Amino acid sequence: MNQNFVPKPVAPSSKMVAPNDPASQFPQPRSVAPLMDPQQLVRQFMILGDLLNAGTLLVDVRRTDYEGGTIRGSLNLPAQSFPLNMSTLFRLCAGDGLAVISRVVFYCGSSNGRGPRCAGWFMDYVQERCQMMEMPPTPQVFVLDGGIKGWALRGEPFTHFMDVYVPSYWQQFSDQRTGVKRVGNEEQGASQSKRSRDEEGAEEGDQNSMAM
Repeated sequence: MNQNFVPKPVAPSSKMVAPNDPASQFPQPRSVAPLMDPQQLVRQFMILGDLLNAGTLLVDVRRTDYEGGTIRGSLNLPAQSFPLNMSTLFRLCAGDGLAVISRVVFYCGSSNGRGPRCAGWFMDYVQERCQMMEMPPTPQVFVLDGGIKGWALRGEPFTHFMDVYVPSYWQQFSDQRTGVKRVGNEEQGASQSKRSRDEEGAEEGDQNSMAM
């Protein structure tokens, strides 16, 4: 059996995503992963202290907007190169053959583009690999509802379970929701907002291309 099985790349087209990235060589995913309720994850944190103890792995697919903190224990596998890492992730989830990781939850900024796309790719990959191995599809694949922004803006106890949490970074998104304008740190806030808008624009483009 080929342990390094990877879906066959296709020629880039205008409907592909991020044409300058390795991911642009891969077709849009066939599968649509279900949403994971953040409340369910935070309950696992509060009971077990570590999602891995519950057999759950988080994958953060942000790249240029990887700032402000990340959910504790997450792997950072940027969407732009994620297809090249699926084989390794699958084998890590299998562990010693006892299916150590039974659930993989993907997220990006808002879980509107990159997160669902990577989850769909990995879901396709899991199904194909497990079919070859004549076993039920595992791990299960999900998308975190609301992404990292939704998680951070929920406040405590969600922010308690974030590494390198920077409250000032997430305040800009809270202000956008409430319409509040801040004068302090205007230049820094503008720079952060521009990076965020760039990534959100990419996600919207991803979502539109997925619908085509």
